[in-house]
Amino acid sequence: MRRAPIAAFAVSALLAVAWTVYWHALAARSEDRIASWAAPSPGKAWRASYGETEVSGFPFSLELSIADPSVTWRSGADEVAWRGPWLVARVAPWTLSSFSIDLPGEQTVTVGDGAAPRRIALRMAAGRVAVDTLDGKARSLSGAFEQVAATYAPDLPPVTADRLDVGVASVDGDAAYEVRLAVRGLGLADRAAAPFDTVASGVETTLLWTGRLPEGGSASRRLDAWRAAGGTVEVVALSVDWPPLEVEATGALALDGRLRPIGAFRVDVVGYRDLLAALADAGGLERGHARLAGAALDLMATRQADGRMRLAVDVSIQDGMLRVGPIPVLPVGPVLPPDGGS
Repeated sequence: MRRAPIAAFAVSALLAVAWTVYWHALAARSEDRIASWAAPSPGKAWRASYGETEVSGFPFSLELSIADPSVTWRSGADEVAWRGPWLVARVAPWTLSSFSIDLPGEQTVTVGDGAAPRRIALRMAAGRVAVDTLDGKARSLSGAFEQVAATYAPDLPPVTADRLDVGVASVDGDAAYEVRLAVRGLGLADRAAAPFDTVASGVETTLLWTGRLPEGGSASRRLDAWRAAGGTVEVVALSVDWPPLEVEATGALALDGRLRPIGAFRVDVVGYRDLLAALADAGGLERGHARLAGAALDLMATRQADGRMRLAVDVSIQDGMLRVGPIPVLPVGPVLPPDGGS
């Protein structure tokens, strides 16, 4: 009878030793993998640097703390650099295909396009990115960030968000990507024109990006190649709650030969007259045109129980003009200068 407990103890001891050896082997390999990932090599779109590293978390987690990390992505004349004081990568030793990264409270992002670089200072209460891989390639990426503040001009207050959630997942291999974005409590400070609140209660969208964005060249050249290959963006769902504006929309987008958006949407909107007035105040629309457009849209709208007008209408963008139904409302320019890439 005594042999059974002894055997169980022996098996447990062997398993504990085996797990200890396995964990420490993973710990040693993790530092080697970070070094390999950061090292430059031909054809790699990024380079990275970092300071000291420390592995912890034994026995049920593998946590790699990295000091002074920086990562730079470059494509042609375009460059994006991220830097922070630290980050912590976590993985469960029994499932190496998924891992998460905790981000620091202060970070900087520098965007360059061949001209003067633009620096964005980020602050957040908490930030975590989760990555799921398959056969060594990222299959999905998601991020959750709380109490975010982004400052990109020293003379302007930061843009803030109570919470920001983003997600990207591959669909049908690498041919398409589902992109999700949700923002709660988007603070726009003095960027909001009357009568809009300085805080947008919520913005959510789900997009289906189809087509690969080529490597190399400026951003405008890459977008043009994506467009020429038939790239599209399907707006599966879009909702905006920015008092007094409420928007629900679905549709599809592409680019024309001048990199101007083209597309068609079905839109349900409340507060369209407020939007027209704000555009006129900002100089994006002549006041006379705004009044005429508002009167025409009123004819297509229905009055709600609260007295506000709700407009359910088709919206199109074609030949550099946004139209609500048949009514031209707003000129639309290219998303990037076709030759400048900035």
